[in-house]
Amino acid sequence: MKGLPALLEIDEKRHITRTQQGDTDAFTTLISKYHKRLHTHIRRRVKDTEIAKDLTQETWLKVLRAIHTYRGPAAFSSWLYRIAENVCIDYFRKQKHNTEPLHLIEERRVTQTHPCPSRDVERAELRKHLRAAIQQLTPLRKQVFLLYYAQDLSIKQIATCLNRSEGTIKSHLRNARFQLQEHLTPFFV
Repeated sequence: MKGLPALLEIDEKRHITRTQQGDTDAFTTLISKYHKRLHTHIRRRVKDTEIAKDLTQETWLKVLRAIHTYRGPAAFSSWLYRIAENVCIDYFRKQKHNTEPLHLIEERRVTQTHPCPSRDVERAELRKHLRAAIQQLTPLRKQVFLLYYAQDLSIKQIATCLNRSEGTIKSHLRNARFQLQEHLTPFFV
């Protein structure tokens, strides 16, 4: 079974090469492999299923137009997510939003430890302060923080996606954590 990931990677590279040569069936195979994950990634960013569908289609069109530029050594998925990230950024610019939607705290991640109504009020208040603290992060720190915690991307994937070194990404993530901790500490005293 150790050789299976290597075989899948070789198979993916073959589909990419065939797509670059104009084979639409090979491109369809790539879409089948990544479409659901790509749509989920975009939906988390825009928080609207219909808009996410449109942006996912736009991403695939851009991928098809730019597939000849993909060379590696970065993973195809990282290249794909970078294009998706740019499509989302363009969408937000067109919508004249200065900030991306905050979806760091999802209800499924908040576990109920005490059924007391005042506890729910406290949690809601904390979420409000966390959102405000995230808004105060620099744009790059906020983007790194959300990609890491909300999108569950690795440091390496974020570095590839944002065209930065892994050390730079780690630094921005650490600084974002410190800044948030500093902002939220008064609420835990």
